[in-house]
Amino acid sequence: MIINKTNKDSAIIRPFLILFLSLSFILTGCAGDVSDSMQNDELAIENENPSQKEEQLHKEEFSPELTVNHKIENNSLLITGKTNLPDETILLVTLLNNKSAEIEKNLTVKNGEFSADAIPIEELKSGEQSIKVSLADNQPEAVVGIIGDSRELLVGDYVDANKQLTTSAKIDVPSERAPPSDVQGIKTKVTRVVDGDTFIVHLDGKEERVRLILVDTPETKHPQMGVQPFGPEASAFTTEQLEGKEITLEVGVQERDRYGRILAYAWIGDKLFNQTLLEKGLARVAVYPPNTKYLDDFNAAQNTAKKKAIGIWSIEDYVSDKGFNGQPVTTTSTTKKNTDNHIVAAPKTNHETTNKPKVESKPITETQQVKKVDTQPKQVQKAEPEKTGECNIKGSSSGIYHVPGSTYYERTTNPARWFCSVEEAQNAGFRAPKR
Repeated sequence: MIINKTNKDSAIIRPFLILFLSLSFILTGCAGDVSDSMQNDELAIENENPSQKEEQLHKEEFSPELTVNHKIENNSLLITGKTNLPDETILLVTLLNNKSAEIEKNLTVKNGEFSADAIPIEELKSGEQSIKVSLADNQPEAVVGIIGDSRELLVGDYVDANKQLTTSAKIDVPSERAPPSDVQGIKTKVTRVVDGDTFIVHLDGKEERVRLILVDTPETKHPQMGVQPFGPEASAFTTEQLEGKEITLEVGVQERDRYGRILAYAWIGDKLFNQTLLEKGLARVAVYPPNTKYLDDFNAAQNTAKKKAIGIWSIEDYVSDKGFNGQPVTTTSTTKKNTDNHIVAAPKTNHETTNKPKVESKPITETQQVKKVDTQPKQVQKAEPEKTGECNIKGSSSGIYHVPGSTYYERTTNPARWFCSVEEAQNAGFRAPKR
């Protein structure tokens, strides 16, 4: 009986269950259609107004940040910086040139950074001035979308009331070029020039004699060799370039020679004067280790002058590894001009160990041509010079001079050199005996 009743109830419920399930399927289908319709409508709106949607995304205000760095290195101004402005933003850098007129340079932001090409300091106004950094007028569309067409979206400390983004930094541009940044030099003033490769400076309250490293110029005051060709020219050029001038001394690894002279390279601004002598054909390369820092550059400069046959290289077989060959020039004139306006070596004369007046002459320039001598100069004799007049000061092989009546004067039986005055001996690098 129970089973029969259950079957009867099931028969009654089944139609209602079928009706319920049918209605559920119908309602579910309608909901799906409605959802699909809504999605399609949204896509249609999005496709119809893409610029409107992008504009809504970028309507937020933007606060730019800008940091400017600068330094003077190797006689050039370097400008770098960081910013949160988007890539491809164009910045404008404004400076004053050496005529006090504004110059502008465009920089492009990349990965949050920007930098300018090195600007030589001689192109800039010396002294204190400002680096101004601002936004260029024309910007890429992607940047305009962030800052606004009229930069109306810009806010913050770097933006003024006119919506202009700008910042500045103070710089002090040196008036003169300096040696390379890796040069550890001593600034000093040349008080007097002795000859082409030796001069006097004032350091620590006293005078110091300086001998240029890696170069050797012909003699002008040597009691044995006399005035050698191009010695006066080298001396005159060094006087013109250095005497009374501020220079930077770069002292060698070996700081002094046996005569107590400072061994150094002389920098005039960013130009190495030792090398200039070689370029002008007024000196030869003379190597004394360990002071060989610029040897490769010096050899290159010497080879160039040699190929041009200028200065000391205009005289055949005049220059050797040990110095300069040939007879000294006359005491009255070291050079003369021929009818072709070329400079030729003066006639050879016998050497005299008397005081020789300073010869006034101008340095040889690279554009001047020098006629080669017809005959090969003879090697200067190394024998002891004849002592004449008052030239009775003896110079020993140890670099000490002895005046008549001093302790070791008579004991110095084979002097290396004779001098006519104490000053002449000192100028040649000799010192007084300690007793």
